Amino acid sequence: MRAPFRGFVTVAVLACALAAGAAGASDSEPAVPAVSGTEQFMAVAWEPGPMISPLALEGATLSTCGEEDSLKKAKKKAKKEKDPSEPATEGMGLGPERARIILQSLTVPGWGQASLGRRTAAGVFATLEVAIWASFASFRMQEGMRKEAYRQTALLGAGIDLRGRDEEYRRIVGSFASSDEYNLYVVSRDAANLYLQDLSNPNMDAYRAYIEENSLRGADAWNWNSRTSFERYGAQRKDAHRAEIRANNALGLAIVNRLVSALHAARAAGKPRPAGHAWRLEVTPAPGDDATAFRAALSASF
Repeated sequence: MRAPFRGFVTVAVLACALAAGAAGASDSEPAVPAVSGTEQFMAVAWEPGPMISPLALEGATLSTCGEEDSLKKAKKKAKKEKDPSEPATEGMGLGPERARIILQSLTVPGWGQASLGRRTAAGVFATLEVAIWASFASFRMQEGMRKEAYRQTALLGAGIDLRGRDEEYRRIVGSFASSDEYNLYVVSRDAANLYLQDLSNPNMDAYRAYIEENSLRGADAWNWNSRTSFERYGAQRKDAHRAEIRANNALGLAIVNRLVSALHAARAAGKPRPAGHAWRLEVTPAPGDDATAFRAALSASF
């Protein structure tokens, strides 16, 4: 479409719009003097004012949207960037200060956090440490009492003193009703498997010597007087073993608590300290010739 014809169509559309607006006006408005069609055309055609094409409007809208997207991206980038006034924690090497904090937390969980002024975290790790060691001590006490209980049961019910005996012997006492039963089902069977396999030429001398050497007699003999005592002994041994496992688990938890406390303190060492006061426990060698003397000092920073 040529430029003059396109301008003529635009002027015609504007003239029709003005004519429709004049027709819909109310009667109360002041009357507009009648103008011929040619005069309306000339008035519209020569009316001053900027003429903006739809393509220009669309380009302005796209430009505005692009600027808004650029502003949003800039804001997101600014949020991701850290404040240069704060010390960086990522990629920070193991300096003397951080190493000291980690060693403190590995020694006593919560100590490093307390040195950094993080009292809540220090209280949590310290409370966990106290609870773990209290559980460990409790389980060890249970183990000792239950071991003493099954020793007394064996002494009264089977006539055998288990003090100084190894764990294998205590297990055998709880597995067989008497030492004669053990000699018959274990020692004699093992001797037969070793020396009586060749039925055409059995080694009876070696068979008897093996039984004589490995049988439990004299001070090693026992005989349970009742099935109740026999079963009680087995239950008490299981309880003692269960308490021993729980005590070992408590030791494992103590190690885990130290590792977690050290990792937390290492992360907190590179961050600004919270407002308030911090407690610090310093342990240094005492001056003098005595290499085994140490000096401890507790300080607080406000």
